[in-house]
Amino acid sequence: MRMAHRILKSLHDGTFLFKLLNRISRVRYVPSPEVQIDCFLADHYPGDRWKLLSPTARLVWVQFHALFQKHGIRTIAYVGANEGDGALAFDDAFPGRVFYLFEPMPQTYRVLVQNTATRPHMHPFNLAAGVRNALLDMYVDRYASASSLLPYEPLAVQEFPFLGEQSMVKVQIRPLDDVLRESGAPPIDLLLMDVQGYEDNVLRGASQTVKTCKIVISELSLHALYQGSATFDSVSRFLEHEGFHLQYLMNPIEGTSRYILQVDGVFIRETACAGPLSGI
Repeated sequence: MRMAHRILKSLHDGTFLFKLLNRISRVRYVPSPEVQIDCFLADHYPGDRWKLLSPTARLVWVQFHALFQKHGIRTIAYVGANEGDGALAFDDAFPGRVFYLFEPMPQTYRVLVQNTATRPHMHPFNLAAGVRNALLDMYVDRYASASSLLPYEPLAVQEFPFLGEQSMVKVQIRPLDDVLRESGAPPIDLLLMDVQGYEDNVLRGASQTVKTCKIVISELSLHALYQGSATFDSVSRFLEHEGFHLQYLMNPIEGTSRYILQVDGVFIRETACAGPLSGI
């Protein structure tokens, strides 16, 4: 019966063929990352609703479900939300949360508004978060995700030759503390930053917001791709001073040199110990 149960389970989770081939072949076959994610969800997700999730939402659930469950994440501020793909994946993976989404580029913001229009718990703002109120030039790259309030260092185009075709647009800057307070937002549990080197400025304008956060997830630069960029050390020092501890590194980004240039850091307030991010 145990053997029959294992066979039925492997047929269900998609690993049966790999196990069969590994018994009869000298070549070692392993499931793709997508199959491994689905296997993990089949074993750990409550019910079968995971089958309705997008591939990105499935990965988000696997990576972060332990943190969301352990630390009771209910409110999320996402600075640099772009068109909303990341926020939508979090929303699908963990329904019932409230989001405050910040995107400064007007054209990208319009898409963000369209993508979140049917989700009243997601609140978009056409702003960049910074130290003080200002109207600044933003360097908008044809590869929109690399756009920044900071100009490129030569290293950026060396490592990513598809970058560099830019235009300029004026964007509004406001401190995150002010916007959230004026919006009547409840205390923020999770702060997400994807701001292409502008992290130090975001944090300096979010000192009160950070004090309520349980988790901060930020892109960290190991090599400066933007002039005046925040660094791994500068972000880590700020958050450590605020009582956070860097517990996980994920999503490394490599350039043509194959060196890791950026990585995402997960900082958790030290009063709340964390468990593993995922089981795969």
